[in-house]
Amino acid sequence: MKLLFCVLVVALALTVSATASYFDFEQITVATASIGFTVSKITPTGLPAMTYADCRLRTAQINVLWVDPAVTTVSSTVGQLLEIGDRIILVKREEILNFRAIRTGSTSGQLDCIYKDLP
Repeated sequence: MKLLFCVLVVALALTVSATASYFDFEQITVATASIGFTVSKITPTGLPAMTYADCRLRTAQINVLWVDPAVTTVSSTVGQLLEIGDRIILVKREEILNFRAIRTGSTSGQLDCIYKDLP
């Protein structure tokens, strides 16, 4: 009976860990040089890589792109314009790795981002 109980406990632990998600948060200051997500946040050591990013712009307009930076580079005049309060959601690993942002005016923007690994 004890052996059966131990097997059930281990099976339950493996099931829970297989479906558990990891979350993280960061605030990114978007200034005159283009910036992406912090590598340690989107690829944490020993944990699953993030496949979901949800960001809201808190201050100042910015431009963003999530395409291959070797093909198109974000600049103060090139990219998808975000206004204060706008939200961007990325749901593919490639988009998260390629994401870049830059401010469009004289004031730096701040992105509040939540990351998650989707099963």
